[in-house]
Amino acid sequence: GNNMLHQVALLAPSSQLDRIPCAALQMQRELQWFTEVENILQPEYRKKVNKENKTPRDLFIEQHKKLVEEGEKWMKDTAQSCTFAAALIATIMFAATFTVPGDYDDETGIPIYWHDNYFLIFIISDAFSLFSSTISVLIFLAILTSRYR
Repeated sequence: GNNMLHQVALLAPSSQLDRIPCAALQMQRELQWFTEVENILQPEYRKKVNKENKTPRDLFIEQHKKLVEEGEKWMKDTAQSCTFAAALIATIMFAATFTVPGDYDDETGIPIYWHDNYFLIFIISDAFSLFSSTISVLIFLAILTSRYR
């Protein structure tokens, strides 16, 4: 039969899973619970097979296959939406970086607000925003192109 770790490997009832808002977070919670119990039990329990010749980890993978697929779909949908928003912000910040407020001094070519502290704050904030949104786009693209296992 099943040992304690086999029991923990079973998918939690929907009444318990529905307390957590999305499949990815549900899967995270299930994996945390399984790992926590796995670490408490003696090592030989991890390798014991049940009547169907499955180890607790095999049973966990089988039981949570649908949840993994739903979590992957949720992650990709969320990453796609966030990629769009981050790309839009990066585009705006890129344009703002090269569009200096005010005008340029005719003699030196330096922006007229160059010595103003607020201008410096604006430039630093703009550069930080451009950098952050570009990094966000890259991270979300990595999520979209990654394979889940």
